[in-house]
Amino acid sequence: MLEIKVEDGNFIDSEGYILQLRGVNLSGSSKLPFKPDGTTHFDQSLTFHDHRKVSFVGRPLEEKEAAEHLDRLKKWGFNFLRFLVTWEAVEHLGPGKYDQAYLDYIERMVALADKKGFYVFIDPHQDVWSRFTGGDGAPGWTLEEVGMNIENIKDSDTAIVHHFQGRNYKRMSWPLNYQKYACATMFTLFFGGKTFAPKLSIRGKNVETFLQDHYIEAMCRIAKKVAKYKNVLGFDSLNEPSPGWIGKKNIGEFSGLGFGKILTTSPFQEMFLSEGRTVRANNAYMLGFTGFNLGKTKINTKSVPLWQEGKHCIWRQHGVWDYDPNGAPMLLRPDYFNKYRGRKIEFYPEFMLPFIKRFKTRIQSVQKKFSIFVESDPGSLELDWDEKPKKGEGTVINATHWYDVSVLMFKRYIPWFGVHIFKQVPIFGKKNVGKAYEDTIRMIKEVSIKKMNNCPTVIGETGIPMDMNGRLAFRTKNYSHLEASLNRIITSIEKNFVHYTLWNYTPDNTHSLGDRWNEEDLSLYSLDTPKSIDENGGRAVRAFSRPYPIRTKGNPEAISFDMEKSMFKYSFRKEGDEIPVAEIFLPEIHYGKGFEVLVNAGSWKFDSKKRILTFKGEKSVSYYGITIFPTKK
Repeated sequence: MLEIKVEDGNFIDSEGYILQLRGVNLSGSSKLPFKPDGTTHFDQSLTFHDHRKVSFVGRPLEEKEAAEHLDRLKKWGFNFLRFLVTWEAVEHLGPGKYDQAYLDYIERMVALADKKGFYVFIDPHQDVWSRFTGGDGAPGWTLEEVGMNIENIKDSDTAIVHHFQGRNYKRMSWPLNYQKYACATMFTLFFGGKTFAPKLSIRGKNVETFLQDHYIEAMCRIAKKVAKYKNVLGFDSLNEPSPGWIGKKNIGEFSGLGFGKILTTSPFQEMFLSEGRTVRANNAYMLGFTGFNLGKTKINTKSVPLWQEGKHCIWRQHGVWDYDPNGAPMLLRPDYFNKYRGRKIEFYPEFMLPFIKRFKTRIQSVQKKFSIFVESDPGSLELDWDEKPKKGEGTVINATHWYDVSVLMFKRYIPWFGVHIFKQVPIFGKKNVGKAYEDTIRMIKEVSIKKMNNCPTVIGETGIPMDMNGRLAFRTKNYSHLEASLNRIITSIEKNFVHYTLWNYTPDNTHSLGDRWNEEDLSLYSLDTPKSIDENGGRAVRAFSRPYPIRTKGNPEAISFDMEKSMFKYSFRKEGDEIPVAEIFLPEIHYGKGFEVLVNAGSWKFDSKKRILTFKGEKSVSYYGITIFPTKK
């Protein structure tokens, strides 16, 4: 693999070509242990809480099958991997105890990716803190160290966990854990322990320092294993970081995001819920950030405390709330997480940014060339980075995630409807949805240009549920609505000339289990999909296996692809005195039966094995337009 540098908002290889990086997240099931199988649909009552005795070796790929999967991705045209790891996978044995077998396995997988021609960035993945709070990421002992009893999470109703709810688990309910006690408290402590929980020390350190030190050191263990590989571009700082309750204006009110019928509890209710008090929670019907109440439901009816014996709510210990003389909970400081010493709290500059700087310093102490890919909390554009890299040092890269939440949450594709996530407004009309998508990506890219030293933009996650519209594609074997939905996403990204890693490729996906985590099913591949020559086990392949300029010696100007006609257009300009060159991937599914090429000047040749068309310009021509379409028969 050629080494990459960052320059003027581009990834440029050591031969001076501007790169387009198109990739996938590998993989959705990396969130879960391989042994015992952590698939969230399964009954794990005998093994779930035995969290130290797990192994993630085999995530994302079983070693014996790894080459096959990487070859498939290469055939589809991908050249970039967001390679998922978890803190739990590295340090599940206990604080400071590292799984050497897993670290060795990760090195072997990165080496194989290098051999197969993939650039990689390592993603320390988490969703809503950990598997034990309804997501993935942090080891179980992190909750225990702050005094929680993870075996009581179920009956205390302080997290929504698929394992516990089984068939009663409501589709896409896991994000509600951002508002639940266990997850929200852990993130508040991770980012703001010194500020909001100064009395809480663990093994001689404030809880914030303790948690961050262990997380960063675990990632440094991986960095040491992969530091020598040129295909590794760097590390994500932390997947979809949450502020927890930091910045909440009034913890006596619910202020979260929801879709459909949900229970809405305020942070204050969650606090006394954690101490074993029964709570009358509001039933609500939510559409994003707005909704209406539908009555009340009692939760924690068994009066089970979340805490270990002798432990209590951290926030009661810090004077946020207490009991009145009659034993009723009373809120004392509703703005506790929104103000500090009389001034308003700002999460990103005061808590997230210092963490990123710590993470960057430590990772680059292992390998200074590693870049740090960053994102803020989901749905936010709050990123800023004004430090320029030192000579030979990796930069900071905008890796913001973007989904149309209406498609993601409702699992429905409606051609004339979408949501502008950053403006938080619904969009009506097919053309308007396309424009809103383009505007969303433009806004992300503007952050890179204006607030992050003109760094590259990588859409770290985007994609669609493959089981949308009532699992229609699985029943009919017709993926056209999935292709249309994914195509309008990728088209908007292409028009803005940014890079992306689709969510996701799960090698053990099935139609019944999806990505094996919380009933999500976004994988481009499934074991249940027929292995035809064109699609090779893929789903919506016509949308994601598409032509694109892998490398360009020159300045890219415009790109467009009409999926229905398989019509690809690319234009670029000559740079300096060098003869322009473009290497364009032409996927078999669109051009397997032949193609025609129209150019205004220059010549081309085609490598049918690699499926790369190499175009070479002329010294006397400064602007080039290339059009490629299937041969008409």
